Amino acid sequence: MVIKTFDTLRDLAESFDNLVYRDTTNDSLLVQDVTHNVWHRYAWSQGKREINYRETLNGGELPIMVQVYPKL
Repeated sequence: MVIKTFDTLRDLAESFDNLVYRDTTNDSLLVQDVTHNVWHRYAWSQGKREINYRETLNGGELPIMVQVYPKL
């Protein structure tokens, strides 16, 4: 089961033991779930108070992404 809400990018990254990326087309956040071989999409709530789960991507092409956590 996917965790629905995170407070920070760091919390999101640590939960999946992975990097966090930003989709350049809509500013949503993507993180890879290596255990289940899927990507999860999250988005900041209004006012950037929390990060909320949006959907799971089960295949197909991924959007153009840039790494946002940890910063390069």
